[in-house]
Formats: sequence, C-alpha cells, structure tokens
Amino acid sequence: MASITNTTITSYDYLLRQYYSSNRDARKTINRGAIKTEDLVRADSEALKKVARNLRTMDYGKDNGVNIYNNVKAFVESYNNLFDSTDKLSSSSQLTRAEKKLKNYIKANKSALEDIGIKVTSSGKLKLDKTDLLSSSAAKVKKVLSDKSEFTGMVTKYATQISRFARNLCLSSNSAQKKKTTPTNSIPNLPVTTQTMTSNAIDYKA
Repeated sequence: MASITNTTITSYDYLLRQYYSSNRDARKTINRGAIKTEDLVRADSEALKKVARNLRTMDYGKDNGVNIYNNVKAFVESYNNLFDSTDKLSSSSQLTRAEKKLKNYIKANKSALEDIGIKVTSSGKLKLDKTDLLSSSAAKVKKVLSDKSEFTGMVTKYATQISRFARNLCLSSNSAQKKKTTPTNSIPNLPVTTQTMTSNAIDYKA
C-alpha cells in the first residue's frame, strides 16, 4: 500500500492559525505566558476539537499526504498545549474530570496511535514520529483517525466539554474582574445642605 508522500509543511502555520482562530496568539509558545490560563485552556480545547473533527472527515487519499501530515501534527501540538494548560488550572472540578477522561482515553489508545507514528510518552503527552507516520499508508491512518473509528469522535466530545467549562471560567473571571475594577463611592450619603452640595457634585469616577 502506498505510504504518505509529499510532506512539505509550508502551509502548517496557516492551518494552525485556523484551528486557533478563537485566540491565535495561543498557538505560539512565545505568547502563551502572557495569556490567562483559562483563556489558554479554552483556545487549546477549541483547537483540538476542530482538528479532531477535521481528521474525521478529511480526504485520506494517498495524494493528500501534505494535508494528512499537517493535520496529524496539529492534533499532536494542540493536544500537548491543552495537556499543559489544563495542568495549571485546578479551579473547576468539572473541567478536571473531563481533562482526566481525555488523558486516560489517549493512554487507552496508545497502541493504535503508536502504530501510525503518534507516540504516547511516559508523561502522557504526545510525540510525533515523522518517519513512522510517513511510512504508514493513508488507509492505515484513516482507520485510526477518521470516522471509521470512534477515536476522534471521543476526543471531540472531551475537548468540547473542556471548552465549555473553560468558557464558564472565562466568563466568571471577567465578571469578577469587572466588579473589582468598577469604582465605588465610599463617601456616606449626607443630607443635602449648602455645605455638602458642592462636594456631592464632584465626579468621583474621574
């Protein structure tokens, strides 16, 4: 069977930008330190969800090697980003449970993934073995990652759950920040007299 060929990756960054369309700064390591953890989790889970969905339906023809390679690489990168960002966030028990389910599911499918060049490391993160992936037939990759298998469907499910919980955290965080930064008038209500009218006319929000 023909292996994946023509693996020039000139379009990879463009592809990753599309997957990280909700927060494109999050796709670059140099920017991630300046982004709030809950925002990173949301961006990473959205990216993983999108790439998993695309892997389910994409063309696995042997002449589509560039696209197959780029999407598998995007899957590995977005999963590892999510692995890191969720580890830093412990304020949501629901998110933590969904994250653990995803990690356990990846480990449970270690053999199938490694058979097409996606190594599961001892830490649980993924590592792409380019040689093994490129020597795999397109049909073999399709069997693991397309809608012929439940794998990418389950990844989509868990990534969607994590994204929803992260979104709720973002909304809560933004709401709390808004309340914190909204100025309050600590001056007690005074009876309106000729002595207090001038003071009361001051704009304390200035």
